[in-house]
Amino acid sequence: MPDTLNNLRDIYGYGYASIFDDVTDTVQKLHISKPQMAVIKYLFIHQQATPTELTEALNTTKSATTHTLKKLANKNLVTFKENELTNDRRSKLVSLNENAEKLLIEFLSNIKDSIYQDIKDISEEELNELHQATEIILKHIDGGRVNETYPEI
Repeated sequence: MPDTLNNLRDIYGYGYASIFDDVTDTVQKLHISKPQMAVIKYLFIHQQATPTELTEALNTTKSATTHTLKKLANKNLVTFKENELTNDRRSKLVSLNENAEKLLIEFLSNIKDSIYQDIKDISEEELNELHQATEIILKHIDGGRVNETYPEI
């Protein structure tokens, strides 16, 4: 995965996962629906999942998940591979592909740029306070950071 995406994951991991709910021009130009974005968000955070895991995690039906995955596959955003953890050859793992990663880099960069525009005029002291406040918030949000062992940003 590109370093840019890893850096963005560090910044926007679990603690900022809800920011994906804001639909941007990047998502709109590919006609990505909210259910499709929910799958992308889940796979972004968890790397891969079975359709059953997606169904349970997103609290939807099996047929809705299948429909959503077909739409994402038609848009060339997800990849399916055999689940080697089971003896069932029908069991598949879904993950985001390079096209989805490019979409996410653009999407998250747009969000980052938007946030920067909102805070560009604050002082260095206020920026440090904002950083400290964000660290505190991340400690109290379910999931916090993607990997709790990451050093302070």
